Amino acid sequence: WERTTAAYCFGGWLEGKICERADVAIWFVETALARAKARHPELGDRGKVMIPGADRPAFGKIPYARGEELVIGHFGSLAPTRNLAGFLKGLEALLEKNQKLVKIVRIEVYGSGLDSVSAHAVAKFPYPEVVRGIGRLERDPLTGESGRDRVLKRMQTVDALLLLHGTGDFCEEYIPSKLFEYLWAQRPIIGLVWKNPHLDRILTELGHMPVAADDEKGIIAALEMLVARWESHDLADSGLASPYSTEVAVNQLYGWAREAVERRGSME
Repeated sequence: WERTTAAYCFGGWLEGKICERADVAIWFVETALARAKARHPELGDRGKVMIPGADRPAFGKIPYARGEELVIGHFGSLAPTRNLAGFLKGLEALLEKNQKLVKIVRIEVYGSGLDSVSAHAVAKFPYPEVVRGIGRLERDPLTGESGRDRVLKRMQTVDALLLLHGTGDFCEEYIPSKLFEYLWAQRPIIGLVWKNPHLDRILTELGHMPVAADDEKGIIAALEMLVARWESHDLADSGLASPYSTEVAVNQLYGWAREAVERRGSME
């Protein structure tokens, strides 16, 4: 908690009132709900977990095609608590172990720029040709495509996607929204996860690769698995539609609201 004591106390008071009075109270991660119930047992089964998800991109699916390089894409913002340092450390160890991969593996970084920790990690990375700082994609003046559409299309054509969860305490109760865009891309995801069993399970159940954010050996193993699959031409699109969409979330919310109304009616 980095804000004032007064704000902390107000937040605690407000949470208590919500848990006491709300017909339905929603959290976005299982750990967050479990901790709220421990603080406020009176919440009972009125506490719910919802994953809002994201809608399918408006344009059609772009088929993946293997190229001469194995490209791992990172999309989204970076920060000192959500940076590339741990991933690059594992990647460096892999390249030291297998030098031929220096000519093959590439990490493309899309977004608004590097944070200070990531910038330092990139600057000292011994294989500068491996890291490509693409930056923000803007509207294409020739096609008229927005920067966002260009990003969503590129997500579908890289060999794999890198999801950085972060390493702050808040990550235990947080799932990156970028995950839900990634899932629509249907590409393999390497997710560096920080103490969040819920996020681990989502990635695992959908066939992706969660790794503890501070587990260098785990990062190396995930990259080795990715390289092996790429070399075997085994990185085709998953073909799986994301189970997390706005429609699913709204239907879930509607169902809970209806249950709450019925519960109130039975009490009256």
